[in-house]
Amino acid sequence: MAVICEDNNDITYNVLEPKISKDEFCIIEKVHRELRDRIILKDSNGICDREKFLFGEFVQTLKKLGYDLGIESIGRLWYYIRNYFLGYERLDPILKDPYIEDVSCNGYDLPVYVFHKAYGSIPTNITYSPEELDHFILKLSQKASTQVSLETPLADGSISEKTRVQLTYRRVISSRGSSFTIRKFSEEPITPLDLISWNTISAEAMAFLWLAIENRNSMIIIGGTASGKTTMLNAVSFFIPYHSKIVSLEDTREISLPHKNWLPLVTREVDGKARVEMFDLLKAALRQRPEYILVGEIRGREAITLFQAMNTGHTVYSTFHAGDVDSAIKRFIHDPINVPRAMFSPLSLIMCLRLEYIRGKVVRRTTSLNEVSVDIEGRIGFNPVFEWDEARDVFVWHGSSKVIPEVCKILNIGYDEAVEEIERRAEFLKELAKNRPYNMRELIGEINEYRRKFYESV
Repeated sequence: MAVICEDNNDITYNVLEPKISKDEFCIIEKVHRELRDRIILKDSNGICDREKFLFGEFVQTLKKLGYDLGIESIGRLWYYIRNYFLGYERLDPILKDPYIEDVSCNGYDLPVYVFHKAYGSIPTNITYSPEELDHFILKLSQKASTQVSLETPLADGSISEKTRVQLTYRRVISSRGSSFTIRKFSEEPITPLDLISWNTISAEAMAFLWLAIENRNSMIIIGGTASGKTTMLNAVSFFIPYHSKIVSLEDTREISLPHKNWLPLVTREVDGKARVEMFDLLKAALRQRPEYILVGEIRGREAITLFQAMNTGHTVYSTFHAGDVDSAIKRFIHDPINVPRAMFSPLSLIMCLRLEYIRGKVVRRTTSLNEVSVDIEGRIGFNPVFEWDEARDVFVWHGSSKVIPEVCKILNIGYDEAVEEIERRAEFLKELAKNRPYNMRELIGEINEYRRKFYESV
C-alpha cells in the first residue's frame, strides 16, 4: 500500500511494504534462486494463469527447502516473490494506484517521482542503487519486448495496451545514470460526464461539441504535455454516431471506444525493421472509406495527409502539441510541416487545453474552444466560442458561431432552435453526470437514445 504524507507543505508519496526479518530475507533469496529457471521454462510452455502457477511453485519450493512457516510469514514472502516475477518489484503498489498517471526515476540514488492526479509531481520514498536500477531497466526492457544496452542506450515500448515505458541505460546519454518513465493509461476510459464533473469543460461546451461532432465537423485538440489532449479526444469521440465507421491511428493504444464499427491501428517498429509509421497508417486508413478518422497525435509529415483527408470529405479529430491557437497555426504552416493555408478551410474547431494548479491541486481546463476560418486571401482566423474565465473558474459562452448555422442547414432548423437544442443537451449531460457512475456502454446507450428521439422530432 501507499500513503501521501504532508509535512510543512512538503508532500511525499510513501510506499509501505510488509516488514520482513533477516531470516525471511534469506528465505526469499533462496526461493528466488530456485524458482528463476523453472519459471522461465514453464512460462515458455504457455502457462495461462501465471499467478496461480507461480504460487503453487512457491509453496512447493518452500517445502523442498524444508521451511515450515506460518500463514503470515508465507503471505509476506509471497508478496515479494509475486512482485518480483509478475509485477514491478517495489513499484508494484504505485502502478496499481488509479490516481497515479506516470512513474519516473532520473538516475542512481535519486527518488522515484510519481505524477498524482490530485497533487501533481511528487517524490516517493523509493531510490535505486546503480546496480539495482541497471537491473530494473533491463527487466523493463524485457517486459516491453525491446532491447537496451551500451550500444543502444535509449529505448521505448509498450508493456501492455495500458502501460508504456521510456528507458535510458547507464551513463551513456545521461550523466545521472539509467532512467525510466512508466506511463499509465486508464483501464476504463474517461467519459464526457467525467470531464464535466471535474470542470475540465462546461456541459454547454460539451453539448455544443456533441452537435458539431455528429454533424461531421473536424477538430484538432491542442495543449502542452499532460494537459489531457488524448483523454479529451477519447471522451468527445463518444458523440460519434454509433454505427459510423471509425479508424483510429496511434503510436500506443490509448483510445478506447464502445463503437463496434471501429478499427484501431498502431504504429510498429521492431529493432528498426518492419517499420510502420503514422504516415503509413494514415494512407492505409484513407483507403478504407472511414467516416471518422482519429489520430492520436500529429507530429510531422502526416499532417499534410491529415489535412488532405479533411479536404476530401473525411471528418478528422486529432491532437497537437502547442500552447495556444496562434502557436499551433504557426507550427502547421511553417517548416517542417508546411500545411498550405487554403487547406485549413474544412477544419471547423481548435480546442485548447491546459494543466493548471488551483488551490494547490492539479486540474485540467479547456481554456478555449475556437472556430477556424480562412478568408479569400488565405488569412487564418479563429473565433473563441467558449473561453475559460480563470478568475472565476467558469466557462463563458460568447454565443456567436459559424458552426451552428452550418448545422442548421443540415438539420433544416433555425439558429434559435439549434441554441435551444444545445441547452437541452447540456441539461441532459448535467443530469447524467449527477447520476454517475456510467460505464462507457451504458453512456453510449443513453446518447444513442437521446439522438434517436431528437432526429425523430426533426
